[in-house]
Formats: sequence, structure tokens, C-alpha cells
Amino acid sequence: MKTTFKIFVMALAIGLFTFPATAQEILTNFRSTTEQAPVRRSVAEARFLPFFDDFSQSILYPDSTKWTDNNVMVNDGFPLCPPNRNGATFDVLDANGRVYSYAISNPFVSEYLTSVRIRLDSIMEPTPRALTPADSVYLSFYYQPQGNGNAPEEQDSLVLQFGLTTERQEFLFLDYQTYSIDDIFAELQVDTLFPGDTIWASVGCQPGMFTIVTDTITQDMLGSISVPCDSVFTTVADTTWYHIWSAPGQKLETFMAENGGKHFKQVMIPINDLKYFKDNFYFRFYNYASIVNNSLPANRSNEDNWSIDFVYLNYNRSMDDTHYPMVTFTGQKPSFFNRYQSIPYRQYRNNPTTALRESLSVDIANLDEVDHNISYYYKVDQVNGSQHYTHNLDPVVIRPYDEFGYLECPEYGESPACPYVGELFALNMWIDSASYQISHYLYDSTANPPLADSMVYRVGMYNYYAYDDGIPELGYGVSNAGGMFAVRFDISDYDTIQGVQLLFNHTLNDANDKYFDIMVWKDENGKPGDTIFTMKGQRPQWQEQPYRFTYYKFNRPVTTANSFYIGIQQSSNGLINIGFDTSIDNMGYNFVNTNGAWQPSNMPGSLMIRPVVGASYYIGVEENGTSTNSGTLTVYPNPASDMLHLEGDFENGQVSLFDLTGRIVYQGVYQHDIAVSNLNNGMYFIQVVTAEGQVINQKFIISK
Repeated sequence: MKTTFKIFVMALAIGLFTFPATAQEILTNFRSTTEQAPVRRSVAEARFLPFFDDFSQSILYPDSTKWTDNNVMVNDGFPLCPPNRNGATFDVLDANGRVYSYAISNPFVSEYLTSVRIRLDSIMEPTPRALTPADSVYLSFYYQPQGNGNAPEEQDSLVLQFGLTTERQEFLFLDYQTYSIDDIFAELQVDTLFPGDTIWASVGCQPGMFTIVTDTITQDMLGSISVPCDSVFTTVADTTWYHIWSAPGQKLETFMAENGGKHFKQVMIPINDLKYFKDNFYFRFYNYASIVNNSLPANRSNEDNWSIDFVYLNYNRSMDDTHYPMVTFTGQKPSFFNRYQSIPYRQYRNNPTTALRESLSVDIANLDEVDHNISYYYKVDQVNGSQHYTHNLDPVVIRPYDEFGYLECPEYGESPACPYVGELFALNMWIDSASYQISHYLYDSTANPPLADSMVYRVGMYNYYAYDDGIPELGYGVSNAGGMFAVRFDISDYDTIQGVQLLFNHTLNDANDKYFDIMVWKDENGKPGDTIFTMKGQRPQWQEQPYRFTYYKFNRPVTTANSFYIGIQQSSNGLINIGFDTSIDNMGYNFVNTNGAWQPSNMPGSLMIRPVVGASYYIGVEENGTSTNSGTLTVYPNPASDMLHLEGDFENGQVSLFDLTGRIVYQGVYQHDIAVSNLNNGMYFIQVVTAEGQVINQKFIISK
């Protein structure tokens, strides 16, 4: 009878590897994002100069074709008066919106924004040649501390480093081949194996691979022996980083006082050290941050915000190369509503003239060093509806941003900075929601080449009210148990409150996971009066998706008319940390009660409390705070002459080409090649609408 015997052996691969107290209302800080693993790119991938990113075409995360990590947030809420639309914001939250587990009250490295590999050794256009320090290579960027968020302390900082990367091979594991004992005896033509005998790997394996027998093995045994066959390695990139620049933390008001009253400061960095002119160059930003001490655990949330914008690396520049031939939309997307960012369609329909603003507020910047004569128009297109109109304005002169800031409104009349609302949104008694695509266009056709920009977004009217724009820069709460805060809403006709959407932020170890009551009050002389509804024993719920509210459905509908207040009563001491939008000030509609009497809030901003009325749940998506440029569209050649090539996966989408006046010069089903030989020289817009309704806009030039 044979004995079954499993043999365990030591595998050797010689020379192949080595082992290596008073009650008060309080603001803290907030961001919510979706978990995405940082992108790890091969060192084989590289970009040639120029490198440029103004973050205007990104949503939430940096463009993965330009940056290798994605913990910073691309947004238009934290940056205050940026040079153009959107910026990249550094904070203390990971990609899932949680405070980094290693966050402490002393300065620590929080998050990185790292470029892809850049070829500083050569350029390919117009003809291939080597780059040297004589080519005057500069990296420039704008930065701002705090913005609409939290100011970094003096011991915190924003840092820039340059990096050089080398490759090496690192051992991962041994790949084994397993042989039965019977096959080994047949191959070796022996009847016994003794301790110390060597079994070599078979043909096809790496030479020199073997295992040593540790037990006496005879033919009456069953089992197998594993013999190493090959060593598996991986390519590892080691980067050496060099400190280049840093700025200490400070409040925005101090920063502006030192910066001539400007909200952002531009930094010019010459690259003149020969060691960087290689094919393995990187640069990265990172921030040192610190959270409040653990005596206030529920306050330990987002801290120490920095925003950067307009990152530009190229040759043939100089220290005075601080202007760019661009006219651009910047700031936030303008709301059409007089007070809210979103209102229920039924309530709008009852009183449309009061619901809409008289004019929009549009931020426009001229990043050039000379004046430009700009033309502007916007289009309103009802989604799945019949209302479509265009509002055109006469050309106006815009002065350079660095000296004069944004385009200003005239004392009387309208301009691109404050265009009138052209029409009321359509009134339809047979629908309960409406959505509109808003497209703003800006251009100077007299420039050579022409300058242009576009800004496209959606405005939705569903069945919830919103004061906020969907981006919470801070968090709000009161310090004492029993403290209350509320938001006032005015309705044009009776309605039924079915629930409320609330947005909470994470704190370190979720110390704000506390009980609270949701309450609704009547109006009493402009303040909350009698309580008409209470839903007890609620707790914060976090959505692991960007800017998603949690819906708290009421256990019974609440009927109300005229004005009502909805808010929270805290059950314990410490902040509840509900989202607070500081970029839109509705302080006049926020109220707080910490001592038995209601008082107006002293905190400028909008509480992220959205009552849901009418239907049992809200309809549609949050559109006002969400950019629609969510796809990646590559257009080339640019300039084009005969054929325009589109690269992007937009099957069943629609593509349109517009000239600078908004006239459609081509429209059809999305395809990768469009003939443009019939178009005149100049600047054009291309717009792709995906099958899901997302909108991607880019500019291109025709030059023959």
C-alpha cells in the first residue's frame, strides 16, 4: 500500500533577487467626492510641451491625461474670483470625502497633484530638436489661499516640486512548475531521492532554476514537487523630488492686501537647471495642512484650502510672459432665478415674474495685456420642449484682467456681465418639471486668431427648493444640545412637503454621527413660529458620490402655504456638520436658536437644506451645480482646413458646429470625421450632445 506524502521544499534562484463652551453657531469645512483610485501611469507615457490646464474642461477630478492622481477637487465653488472657470482645490479630505486617517493638529502632507511625465529633452514641432536652458522654459500658475473655504494657518503651506524619474526592475515573485513524483523518477531514471539531491527546472524555464530535496523520497510515495521556473519582475519608477517654491498659509484678506487687492497671484518659475532637461521630468503641487485639536472632534473636518488655476509650462517664455490671448467666462454659472438656485416647476408657474431675475450675473475676464472688443450672446433651449431663444448683445470693450478684474456692468442697461433675462420660461400646465440647456458664447472675431469661449449648463425645475449651488465649501452647526437652525422658504401657492434633502460632511472618525430631529415651523412675523412637524431620532447619512444629498422622507405629508421654515434641532452638544455653501449668500433666510429665541444667522452663505414638495420624491437630477462637459473629446487638427477629426466614444450622439455668431454651419449624427472645407477661416464652436444628454463643447479654428 502506497503512502501519500506531500513534499514542501525551499525554492532557490541564485543571484536573481535580494530581499528588500458658550452656545453659538459654528462653521467648519466640507467636501464630498467619489472614491477613485489614483491613476498610476507608466513612465513610458509622456507629453511634449506645451503643458496647459486651466481645469475648465474637468469635473471633480483633474484630467487623467495630464495628472497622475485625483484627490484634489476641480470645482467652481472654492475659488473666489479666479482668472477663468474652475480651479483645483487642495484640502484634508480623501477621494471618498473622509478626513485623512493620519490627519493631526500639526502640519502634515495632505494631498498631491502630480503631472504626467513630460519630455523636457526635446520638442517635435515645428521640427524635432533638443531643448536646453537657452530655450527659456517657464512654468507658471495662479494660486489662492482660502477662497470660499477655510484659511490655511501660517504653519501650513502650498508647495511646488520638480521631479526626475528613473526606471528599475523589481522582483515580484517566482513562477513555479509542479511535477508528480512518478514523472520525476521516470525522467531521472532513479528509484530514490535523498536529502540534498537537486531537481533542475525543465527545458523552457530560466536557466539555473532548481529545488533541493529535503526528505527521502521513494517510488511508493504519492505527491508532487514544485520547482521554480522563472523570476517575474516589474518596472518601478523611482522619482527624486526637488523643492522649488512654497507659500505660507494665510487668510484671503491678508493675501489680497499683499497682492495689490487681487484674488489670485500668478507665479513664474524659470527652469534653467540642465538636469531637468530630460525625458523623465515631472512637477507636483502638494499642501501641508493641520486640523483642529481633538477637544472639538465634530469640528475636525475639511481644513486649509488652497486653489490653483491656469497651469502653463512651455518654452520661448519670459518673466514678463504673464498675459494670454484669451477672453473667458469665469466664476460660477449664473442662475436665472431671483432668489433660489432651483424651485419646483409648479411654484414657478404660479408666479413666474417674481421667480426670475431681471438680469444675469456673468463673470468675464480678458487675460490678454490689451483691450478686446467682445461680442456675447446666450441661448436657451428647452430639453424635450419647444421653447428656444437667443439673446444677443452689442460688442463692448473689456480691459485686461490683471489690472481691471472682471468686466463690469454699466450704470444703466445691460452688458455681457449683466444680460437681461430675455423671456419667461415656458408655462405648461400639463407637465410637472422642466429642464433647460443654457449656452453662453463670447468672442472677439477681430483678433488674429479669433478669441472665443463658451459655457454650457442645465437649469432644472423639479419639485424641490434649493438656495445652494450644490457645492458645500463649509459645514454648519450649533454647539449646544437643543440648539436649532432653520431656513425660510416662501411659496406662491399651497403645497405639500413630502421630505427634505440634506447634505452632511464627514469629520475625523465621523464624530458628527449624532442624533437630530427634523422640524418644520410656521412663519411668525418673519421668524420660525409654531412647530407643525417633527421627525425625531435621525442621524447623518453620507452618500459616497459627488454632491449627492440624502433624502429624508417624512412619515406623513405636511401641507403648508405662504411661508414655512425647515431645519434641525440637535440632540447633543457638538456640531452636526451639515453642508454650507459660502459662494451664495442667503444669510437673510437662515435663522438660529441656541437660547430659546430665534435670531437671524450671522454666517453668510446658504444652508444645504432642500425641501421636497408635491410628489413623493424629487424628480430628475441636480443640474444647476453640475457642469455638462463630462466627456473627453479630442479635436484635431486644430487649426483645420479640409477635415476635422473627432476622438471620443459618443455613439448615437449628435454633433453641431457653430460660427461665432451662433449660426449652425453643420449638424448631424456623431461621427469621427467631418468635412469642413466649405467653412471660411475663423473660430468655430463644436458641440457634442451624448445619447445620455450630456454636452461637451470645444473651440477650433479653420485656417486655409
